[in-house]
Amino acid sequence: MPKNTNRYRGAAEREARNRRVAASTSGRFGPAGRRLGAIRAHVHRPHLRREIVIVGSLLLAVIVGLGSLGLGLYMSKSDHDWASVATVNGSSVSRETLRGRMAVLGLLGQERSQFIGTAANAGNLPAEQAPALQSSAAVVTSLEAARESLIDDDLLRQLASRDGIATPANADPWTEATAYVSGDLAHRLRLIRFGLPTATTGAAPSPATPAAATPAPATPAPGGSTAPSEPWPAAGTANSNPTTARVRAELVANTQIETVVARLHDAGWQVFGEDVAVSADGVSADSSLELDPTIAAATTRDKVGDIVGPATDSSGRVSLGKLFDPPDTSALSRRLPLDADKAKVDTYALQSWANGQALRRAVTASLLTKWGSAGVNEAHFRELVVGAAPTSGGAGPWVELSALVVDRLKGVSQTSMASAPSGLDLTADGLAKALKSMTPTDRTALFRGLVASANRLPAPDTTNTSGELGFYTKDGLVPDLGAAAFDPMTHTGDVIGPISTSAGPELFLVESRYAGTLDERSQVALRQVRNDTAPNLLAYTKQYSPADAALAADAGWRAEPEFGSSEAVRAALFETPISTLSDPFVLDGKLALALVTERRTAVPDARTLDRLTLDGYVAWFASEYAKAAITRSDSPLPELMPSASPSPSTSAAPALPSAPALDTPNLPIIPGQPAATPVRTDQFGLPALP
Repeated sequence: MPKNTNRYRGAAEREARNRRVAASTSGRFGPAGRRLGAIRAHVHRPHLRREIVIVGSLLLAVIVGLGSLGLGLYMSKSDHDWASVATVNGSSVSRETLRGRMAVLGLLGQERSQFIGTAANAGNLPAEQAPALQSSAAVVTSLEAARESLIDDDLLRQLASRDGIATPANADPWTEATAYVSGDLAHRLRLIRFGLPTATTGAAPSPATPAAATPAPATPAPGGSTAPSEPWPAAGTANSNPTTARVRAELVANTQIETVVARLHDAGWQVFGEDVAVSADGVSADSSLELDPTIAAATTRDKVGDIVGPATDSSGRVSLGKLFDPPDTSALSRRLPLDADKAKVDTYALQSWANGQALRRAVTASLLTKWGSAGVNEAHFRELVVGAAPTSGGAGPWVELSALVVDRLKGVSQTSMASAPSGLDLTADGLAKALKSMTPTDRTALFRGLVASANRLPAPDTTNTSGELGFYTKDGLVPDLGAAAFDPMTHTGDVIGPISTSAGPELFLVESRYAGTLDERSQVALRQVRNDTAPNLLAYTKQYSPADAALAADAGWRAEPEFGSSEAVRAALFETPISTLSDPFVLDGKLALALVTERRTAVPDARTLDRLTLDGYVAWFASEYAKAAITRSDSPLPELMPSASPSPSTSAAPALPSAPALDTPNLPIIPGQPAATPVRTDQFGLPALP
């Protein structure tokens, strides 16, 4: 490097040089030259600090530029991967996690549908049951289903930590995935259900007249066994146990189900028989068949070859069955990892899903242990069944009201009013104050007595008649009454008013509330029951739903943990005063009212534990879910949203796909780009794996 630069000269040398430069300049140019020489000397003088500032500024500019570029890339990545799609009590669920869960559920849904189709083709599942199961398999692969799955897992982890339940790690996610895919058909059950013919006349069923039963011929059974040929016990209450023993013997002998059904029918029994697939959760693949909870729970814990049951339901029908080999899943377990690899499903996402499944089982086991040792609240009740829960009609919520036209009480003697306390103020405000200060039972009794007194005198027209008005939605009532009747603080048995109407000041009693759908038939039936001051549950059930007459006589005990906190049946059984008719509710698909006769806290018996095994976790989690603080983003995955600028060739927004294609899970759909090549589908209309 040259040494003639100023920065490498010594101090004395630099000073001498500066004098020489100044002298030469001043000699040639005079005063101007001396000034110029000074400037030159200044320029050549070393300025280390200035150079450091300049170099530092350049470096800072480079760093800021690179940082801005990196921040932009980070924000872009954040927008697609780490942005929150939901929060659960403050805990965030990221987009990247959602994408992984969608890929996992998409793979499992496709494999599940194919497994169901294979089972139907092999004759292990009736062909007519396959489409409904395949539809349910497709539903859980949607974006919303994937997000809800992550929300459930996150909340469950929080609840397990709160309750001191260890969070297990699933040792083998592929075994978990295989169990899930085959879960709809996890068990095969040969089911027999028999009972006495349903009585519809109101008389108690009586044993059938013993007839000379024709001996059944010996029937070859699968496996080389031969069914017994002795006569079957004739239908009758006294023959229930012998018939149960005979059916058990036939099941042990592997007698064909058609033969057993025919012999029971010939003996006079009402009978049902079916070889049915049962899910891992104890749900029949036949949507029209509801298994007895004891039978359903037994399928989830017993082993192949066991006889499950007998179990007797509230109608006196006896159910029992035999467990057979479940479908073979060896080919499925070998295929799943290969298909997951082809579909580029993230192993971490699969492990996360499997851990959630394991945690659910751990929490369920903990709940059952707690209920089995500490006891649960139980209610014994009778059930007035109105009929099947309406699926058409008006949507709720509904409120049933009774009205009291206060002016119709003028001139009425208090001594003639039932349940009226002495000195009762018969003005609208006085009655409202007195009624609201009473207990619900006394309030209802006094209100009904006032209604009877108000209707005793001839009314000028029907608009002035007091009494039950029927069911209304909020839009069907005048604004003041609708606002009060549907106020969250208003409950069944409360009094509303006074409210001024064309008939003068009126008071209203909230008779009942119902959140579901009501058709005209159900409204008429409920009003008829409510207008009866002493309704006979058995008589009304025989009128509306004769097959459920046994429930009106005794519906048995039910445990509070069987129902979620938001379910109407829970309030009906555990909040309604004893011996008071409850609000309408839906239980086991039936619209009903309950009359509770007794409540207790007790360790659940075997049958109650069976119901808790099937429903306890679901009800518990629903209650906890309702209390959780959960938020959801409006645009969880922007690439799955419709384009903001639709193509000029069509005015309709593009359809929202249910999930990314399994063979390209990491390639988002970009709005405005050409449509993708149609995906090859299998025989069930679902995307085929590569």
